[in-house]
Amino acid sequence: MCLMLALVSAPAQAACPQALAVYSDAASGAEIAFSGPLSQADGMQHRFHLTFAENDVRMEGVVMMAGEPDRPWGVILHNCPQGDATGAEIDACTVWEGVIYTIGSTGEAGWLPVLDANSTAGDSLLLPDFGAAVMRSQAWLARQVTMLPGDVFKLKACQE
Repeated sequence: MCLMLALVSAPAQAACPQALAVYSDAASGAEIAFSGPLSQADGMQHRFHLTFAENDVRMEGVVMMAGEPDRPWGVILHNCPQGDATGAEIDACTVWEGVIYTIGSTGEAGWLPVLDANSTAGDSLLLPDFGAAVMRSQAWLARQVTMLPGDVFKLKACQE
C-alpha cells in the first residue's frame, strides 16, 4: 500500500520526521522519498521510493532491522515480479542492500532512525556503494538510467 503525500515546496526544516523526508543527489537529481509512517502490521521500519530526474525509472525501497547487532538494513528493488517471487527472482531485481546511515550537519554519522517514525530526519543519507550498485543494475545496463547517483543524498524537503 503506497501513501500519496504532497511535497512542501519549501526546503526541509530541521523538525522533519524521518518517515516524511525527501532526499536528493545533486549530481544525478535522483530522489529518495519516504512513504510516511507505517502500521505495525507492515513489518518494515520504513518504505521509500527512489526516482531518477532524467526519466520515469522508479525503484522501491524498504528498511528493516537486520544483522548482528540489529541495524537499519535497506534494500532497493527494481522491476520485481508481483506476488510470490522466488529467491532467485528477488536477487535478480535487487539493486542495492546495506546499512543506511544518516549524517548530521556537523558530520556525525549514525544509523537511520527506525524505531520511531517521528524521529527527526538526518541532514543526509549515506548508502555505501550505492552508485557502484546502480552501475551493476539492469536499469543501468539497459540504459534506463544514465546519470550515476552518488552514495550521499541530502535532505531536500519534508512531505505533509
